[in-house]
Amino acid sequence: MGNIPYEDLEMFMDWQKTKSELKFNPPIKNFSIFYNCIYWAFLGCNIGSEEGKHRPVLVTRTYKNSPICTVIPLTTKRLNDKEQYHVDLEHEDSTALCEQMRIIDIARIDKPMYRNNKILTITENDWEKINLQIKRQYLLSELPEQKKRKSNNVMKNDENEKDVSN
Repeated sequence: MGNIPYEDLEMFMDWQKTKSELKFNPPIKNFSIFYNCIYWAFLGCNIGSEEGKHRPVLVTRTYKNSPICTVIPLTTKRLNDKEQYHVDLEHEDSTALCEQMRIIDIARIDKPMYRNNKILTITENDWEKINLQIKRQYLLSELPEQKKRKSNNVMKNDENEKDVSN
């Protein structure tokens, strides 16, 4: 397997310690978790280009008394990179990494992000852009049979239109 960089190993061991604390001694939350709001969360030490570390997340789905929620990781600095699945937030210096959406245990969320004593949320414009990217990323593609049926229907409609015009 080769040599493992010491810094990566140290970061991984630190994450294992934090993860163990979250699992076996979860902190008591003195706040509620609401969808479309921004929180700080421990996403861990991940592999490759998976987002990790302690970072802001946008909660996209949560249910009362559920131990899990769906989040989109946010950057701590706006990327302005025009990547298809990245949405630069209007009123924050952050980018929503929609392609990294995932489910986490609520124990990973440690505190809300506040501004003027209110939990940060996204704008309606941000919401629309993020929803579009989620649909693009996560809706299933058509099955081959569906594409074939559609193609056949289009050809039949074209033939019917030709018959009517003659």
